[in-house]
Amino acid sequence: MIHPMLLVDAPNPFESDAHIAELKIDGIRGILEINDKVRLYTRHQNDVSFRYQEITQAAAQATSKGTVLDGEFVVCDTSTGKPDFEATMARFLSNPKPGANRTPGLTFVAFDILQHKSKDLTKLNLMQRKEILDEVVTENEVIKKIRYMEHGFIPLFDLCKQQQLEGIVIKRRDSRYYQGKRPDNLWQRVVVYQREECVILGYSKRKIAWLIGVEQDGVIISAGMLKYGITPSVRKEVFPKLKKMTNRETIDFAYVDPSIKIDVRFRHWTKQNKMRLAVLERVHQ
Repeated sequence: MIHPMLLVDAPNPFESDAHIAELKIDGIRGILEINDKVRLYTRHQNDVSFRYQEITQAAAQATSKGTVLDGEFVVCDTSTGKPDFEATMARFLSNPKPGANRTPGLTFVAFDILQHKSKDLTKLNLMQRKEILDEVVTENEVIKKIRYMEHGFIPLFDLCKQQQLEGIVIKRRDSRYYQGKRPDNLWQRVVVYQREECVILGYSKRKIAWLIGVEQDGVIISAGMLKYGITPSVRKEVFPKLKKMTNRETIDFAYVDPSIKIDVRFRHWTKQNKMRLAVLERVHQ
């Protein structure tokens, strides 16, 4: 079973003749194995083939047996073409019956090929693998191939900001494929974040997490839960203050006066008006 190669985070986009850049698809990482049976696995080696028969059937038509593809499976908004992560997760958590109609916008986007005719390709460099991928995979309604750029990485990232896409991945042209590893500087993701000033509305009594809100037109609106970035030193500094400001408690949460301001980065607003993947950046003094 293939363990996918992992990404490292880069703070900013950069230009380089030694790299290519691709859009980062806001979906679920998947390994697609095409043999007598077609199997789709998540990054954590969960077999989800039975949930995605549209993908497995389309993959059998798109390429030959003995092929292994690395990519993302995603549900895109049919009107805009943009990845819809909430729709992707809703589809992932569903259990469609065999023969059910294809979910509109469901796609597997292949960005690498790891085997062809059962031959291991991971020791080839990225551009050699890209050439093979282009030759042996035929796109159809469900199976697509990622496009890449050889320059203009910074304008591409700026476009992602404008269009509220997830970001880009910058890859070394000569990179081999290292299964299950996260090699420094070979595959780097640059994520588009939004930022807001928030207030702490409460804290979890069961785990390290804060309830947060934002002020809109003079009214504080809940923005969801913040779990990331609360380091031990931050918790040591802030938790005693929260205890003193507690004004109401339930079994799971304690609610506080909204007087502590914090800076938060997050991916985007969900359809429920919550911050997705909120991360603490700074506590105001």
